Amino acid sequence: RGLGDVYKRQEYRVRDMNDYFQIILAVICTPFALVWIFLAVTKGKKYATYTSSVFAKEFQMRELFCIGFALVPVLHMGSKSRRAKLKIKEIAEIKGRKYAEYYYFILQGAKITYAYTIFLFFMLLSVLAGYVEAVLLGLIFSVLAVMYMDLSLQDKLTERRQEILMDLPQVLSKLTLLVNSGMVLRDAWQRTAITGNRALYIEMQNTSLEIENGIMEADAYRNFADRCSVKEIRKFTSLILQNLQKGNEELAMFLGDMSAEMWEMKKNEVKQKGEKANSRLLLPVFLIFIGILMLILVPVMSGLG
Repeated sequence: RGLGDVYKRQEYRVRDMNDYFQIILAVICTPFALVWIFLAVTKGKKYATYTSSVFAKEFQMRELFCIGFALVPVLHMGSKSRRAKLKIKEIAEIKGRKYAEYYYFILQGAKITYAYTIFLFFMLLSVLAGYVEAVLLGLIFSVLAVMYMDLSLQDKLTERRQEILMDLPQVLSKLTLLVNSGMVLRDAWQRTAITGNRALYIEMQNTSLEIENGIMEADAYRNFADRCSVKEIRKFTSLILQNLQKGNEELAMFLGDMSAEMWEMKKNEVKQKGEKANSRLLLPVFLIFIGILMLILVPVMSGLG
């Protein structure tokens, strides 16, 4: 009987603590919910241009991004910090320098909106259902949502750079052939650029447009290297700039050498990818082998028993 009273008192104490926690959480949650509602209702028209843009359509729930856009200056998450400039530089490779800062603002608004909405939802769930751990879950999922968006951007950047590297040997071969035939570099570049529609070819087309619009040829090639931001591309453009004044003869020789080097690199890259694919198959093959072994051994052991 004495132990029963003790357990009851402990149970009542836990319930009181949970009730006390729910009251505190409700007090904290209320202003957050009111701010969320206020921003969602009043800021929609102000940021309609952003939420209806092509870039915003890449995300879900873009109509609510006005919440994040309104909080960007409050949280000092603008584009002037060193970290922001590095991120904008990465975005410029994917979306272009002209729209990089614009896309960065949309990305920041999306991150804040997702994190705020998820955390608020779990706080309300904790208040209504009395599930204390929901607050911690809300914090974890909010952080994961932000990390997922950063990782998605990084994956797109990595994929683009790999695509450029895979296309570079073929581009170098075409340029070498055209320059060897007597065509000047500018014309060879333009002729090669229109033979594809992947990232590298598109950037070459942009370079041709810059030259046609009056930008110095050397500056256009430098801009091309900045947009691609791949070590091999920088080496390629550096080679072009060094030999731009020397004529096509030396340039063709250097392009040929680099083309052979890049084809060899591409072969090694394909070989490494094949080896990685084979290593990934080892685990499922091993699991299948164990399954077959168990199917054979179980009846045998049962018969012996």
